[in-house]
Amino acid sequence: MSFGTDIPHPINFNPLKHHLGYIRNFTSATGSISENSLKREIIPLLKHIGNSVADIYTGEMSIPDIVSNLDKIILKEKISTRKRFAQWMEETRSGYRKITLSDESGWVIKYLSGNKRYLHIFPGRNIHHTTRSRGNSLKTAILYVILFDKGDIVLSDLNTVRKMLSLSPLAGTGSAGSIINCIRLIQD
Repeated sequence: MSFGTDIPHPINFNPLKHHLGYIRNFTSATGSISENSLKREIIPLLKHIGNSVADIYTGEMSIPDIVSNLDKIILKEKISTRKRFAQWMEETRSGYRKITLSDESGWVIKYLSGNKRYLHIFPGRNIHHTTRSRGNSLKTAILYVILFDKGDIVLSDLNTVRKMLSLSPLAGTGSAGSIINCIRLIQD
């Protein structure tokens, strides 16, 4: 299985962490995956989401739409080479730039100097078409939807998923509010 490899260089974008449409397609496509493939392929991808917060784009643009919008900005700003992009980013002195795409969603771009995919893009926080989740909540929700996509959210199922992700168990569903919200967001 190959996920997210259609994003062109030099763009660094993790759709499993930052794009709700992609997350929904991912959970649908992996719903009947073997246990071996789940452990070998899916869980490592989920662990790559990390533990920090994740801003998730909830708008209608596909990943190719986002890339196309970004390409227009690259052309307009004349930053198509690594050197010119790095110079453009240095002009800000903040290490990042905020950009607005055609659907009015706000994004942040950063320069990753030691990476072949040096143009890092992710949704801005607290803006149009974006919601925020903790990384561990998002990982738990994605794996939960893959394995247990059903009406009622059961604590034992949540803890099974968290164990697979090497996360501590939950004491009760009362402490799982952000995970439950994330599950419902993916299921909608």
